[in-house]
Amino acid sequence: MKNPFWKYAFMTAATMAVGVLLLNVTFHALGKNPFREYEFMFMPIYFGLLVWGLFNYRRKVLNGYLEGWRAISFGLLANFVAIILYCGLLYGFLRTVPEALEKHQIEVDAYSKALKEGAEAHLEESEELSSVLLEATKNNDRITPAGMAVDKFVKMGVIGFVVSIVAALFMMKRKPEN
Repeated sequence: MKNPFWKYAFMTAATMAVGVLLLNVTFHALGKNPFREYEFMFMPIYFGLLVWGLFNYRRKVLNGYLEGWRAISFGLLANFVAIILYCGLLYGFLRTVPEALEKHQIEVDAYSKALKEGAEAHLEESEELSSVLLEATKNNDRITPAGMAVDKFVKMGVIGFVVSIVAALFMMKRKPEN
């Protein structure tokens, strides 16, 4: 790649994707479920690696200055590529280590069961709400690696958009006007 913008954006994206995957693998190795209460722990890592990439690009290519439009486009491109890479890596991880997804499925099934029992217990008090909750528990399908990857693609797309805009605005530095 001759254009340093693309080179640094893709390198930053690859670093972000691998960093988030390593966080998930670490939580799994520690016996934690990375898809429930630790699901959004990736945001500081994601933000930090994006800022690091923007800083390197600004320092090494642009002599310490980074316009706002260039920072935002760098962040959005890095975010989009990172999401695609991460979802592919996550899919591969969940296909090779199905125990990570099974642990999550067990927790989802337990939550669904508790929701169903609570809805049935309060059927007389609020029949309308209970019927909605019971209907929601009927669609409890098995979670697949592809389904989890698509779920992460959507969530990280929305969150990553905001994170990339904030990081870009944080890292932009205009040249002094003489």
